[in-house]
Amino acid sequence: MEGLDIYRPWKVDEYIREIRELLEKEEYVTLSFFIESLPIPILHEVLVRLSNEERIKLFANVSLQPIAEILTKVSEDILYEIVTVKGIDEFSKAILKLPFNEIADIISKLPPRIKNRTIGLLPTDVRSEVLKLLKYPPESVGGVMTIQVPVFNCNIKVGDAISMYITKDKLGLYDRHHNIYVVDDEHKLIGCIEVRLFLTKPKDLLLKQIVRKPCAVIEVHKDREEAVKLAIDYDLIEVPVVDSEGRFLGIVALDDILDIMSSEFSEDLLKHGGIIETIKGSYIAVDPFKLALKRSPMIILLYIMNAITGSIVASFENLIARAAILAAFLPMLADNSGNIASQSSSLTLKSMILGEIRVSLSDFMKVLLKEMSVSTLMNIILAPFSFLISFIITMIAMGDINLAIRIAIVVLIALVISSYIADIVGSILPIILAKIKLDPAIVSSPLVTTIADIVTAFSYFSIALILLELY
Repeated sequence: MEGLDIYRPWKVDEYIREIRELLEKEEYVTLSFFIESLPIPILHEVLVRLSNEERIKLFANVSLQPIAEILTKVSEDILYEIVTVKGIDEFSKAILKLPFNEIADIISKLPPRIKNRTIGLLPTDVRSEVLKLLKYPPESVGGVMTIQVPVFNCNIKVGDAISMYITKDKLGLYDRHHNIYVVDDEHKLIGCIEVRLFLTKPKDLLLKQIVRKPCAVIEVHKDREEAVKLAIDYDLIEVPVVDSEGRFLGIVALDDILDIMSSEFSEDLLKHGGIIETIKGSYIAVDPFKLALKRSPMIILLYIMNAITGSIVASFENLIARAAILAAFLPMLADNSGNIASQSSSLTLKSMILGEIRVSLSDFMKVLLKEMSVSTLMNIILAPFSFLISFIITMIAMGDINLAIRIAIVVLIALVISSYIADIVGSILPIILAKIKLDPAIVSSPLVTTIADIVTAFSYFSIALILLELY
């Protein structure tokens, strides 16, 4: 166990082997020291990669107190394992040293019966603060808010505030923070000041004389993503949180902002890949049955939608029988329109997330006109390739120049029409969904690709039927 003073994520497998050896030899004292020495991110990775039996044996022989911080990181399944092995009493004691917002986060992951018993075992003062946080939805600002931050009345002198601040900070009553917050007699936020500046101000001044008005505040019931946007727009390390009347409640701290960004990015990425329900925890640790259940709904929907494409192709059976070469170009056209739809939906979603596109009629029209222009330019670029490729393939296969020209024209027109439709659908569908209060991220790449397939198949064979005059 020498040389573990520097930890590297790529050495996780070595740490796992070490833990397995200690478990096998039943050297639990050494195991406890080893576990305590691991940084929280590494310990989390190790726990995820251990088997259920190994984790249960580890939790049964290692105290929770030194590693309580890991409880905020683990999945619901692992948390349930810990509570089952250690018991609710020991579990409740282990989380007491954590900030109130982290205690609330941990308790919110527990099953209802265990959650209620855990809350009941907390000291009265802690329980009161935790219950205040648990009343907010997890996706709201209140659900990620930190309340253990320094707050002082505006009429207090700087010297007195510094004394109180130092005393409380030594007692560990504050969570990580960057600013001191100042409120009036009604607890409405007046302003804030960085801690380093606060400690150097003349001690005979009143706090209201040294604070600055915050650049931005956020209401406690807003979606937590809005707090991230404010932090990015105003370069904030922490975002003050107020109620509907402007009373100060807490902050969204930098570590929470980063966690939200990571969580929302993962969630949107999964949705854009066609997985509507969020997969919590590490992919390595997720049960295959749960994974299949979460992935199946979109797969079933897409399968049914693909049946529409199949029925469209089948309805043109006579046309395909007379000019079978038409079938050769359908995959190429369908893939092209699917790629265009995926690109346009990704660009629109990115712009909506960054606030570049608002859900308004003016922005809707701007997006529509821009994508029409883009489609026109792309079609000008693609058209010669489309005509030439389809002409050459038909000539090689059929040896009829007149037929090759007509097929090439059909493919070219179908390409243009399907490209326009796919681009427009992919770009405006996220805006429409946001307008009707649905998450625009559900416009997944597989979904828009399938829609594009349907449009392409119908337009392609309809154009062929008209231009080739084959009935």
